[in-house]
Amino acid sequence: MTITRPAATREQKTGGPIQWKVIQRGLWIGKRGGEFAGMIESVRDGGFAAMTCLGEQLGTFSTVDAAKHSFAA
Repeated sequence: MTITRPAATREQKTGGPIQWKVIQRGLWIGKRGGEFAGMIESVRDGGFAAMTCLGEQLGTFSTVDAAKHSFAA
């Protein structure tokens, strides 16, 4: 006998959307379900570096919106 689980929706997998807050100039902190989800920091070359809650670098992006969208990928 095999027990199967229904496929999780995207919302269930991610725990909902990330809520972003500017902590100080050039630094955004994201929370999902009240838990730290990651951060975005402006860098010297004018880009925005995104990092997950586990310290995984998602890359450097030309806009803060692009950096935010990198968490959904």
